[in-house]
Amino acid sequence: SGFRGSTRSPPQKPSASPGEPPGTPPLAPVLQLLRSQLQEKDALIRHLESDWERSRAQREREERLLVTAWYNMGLAARQQEGGTAARGVPSGAQSFLARQRLATVARRARAPHGRAPS
Repeated sequence: SGFRGSTRSPPQKPSASPGEPPGTPPLAPVLQLLRSQLQEKDALIRHLESDWERSRAQREREERLLVTAWYNMGLAARQQEGGTAARGVPSGAQSFLARQRLATVARRARAPHGRAPS
């Protein structure tokens, strides 16, 4: 019968601010923890971005080296081809059709039509 007339509420733990549920830790340490986590993530992002930038620059350097190597190989092959295939023709860039015409002219000069080369 002692419950009806009692106006006392049960004891509660003090909260950090009014309106928060009981047992909630104070807000300042939680904010500090979140700020430190955010700073760590920002530092990680900056580190990853710099790594990505270095990787991109390295990849571009490698691509330029590959292109240069292919160009030099092609140039050397053309010079070698020009030195052995068409001796009397000035060396330089020749199209596929120009090389075919030269080969045809050279073939005709060696073997006249209708006769086997001697």
